[in-house]
Amino acid sequence: DAGSRVGPDLTHVASRNMIAAETLPNTAGALAGWVVDPQRIKPGTQMSPNPLAPDDLQAVVAYLQSLH
Repeated sequence: DAGSRVGPDLTHVASRNMIAAETLPNTAGALAGWVVDPQRIKPGTQMSPNPLAPDDLQAVVAYLQSLH
């Protein structure tokens, strides 16, 4: 939902060159870091930390990379 108040707009996220309010290159590693600890990437963000198991994190990143 582009009107979300807790997380970012993920519309076409895989088509973007940068993520996290243009602070990171759109790579698998950057996506993983952003999902797990968004406060480290963008202090003050309302997005909460997401401590995921490695396999779950890999699945989330793969899904995000499919959103063209």
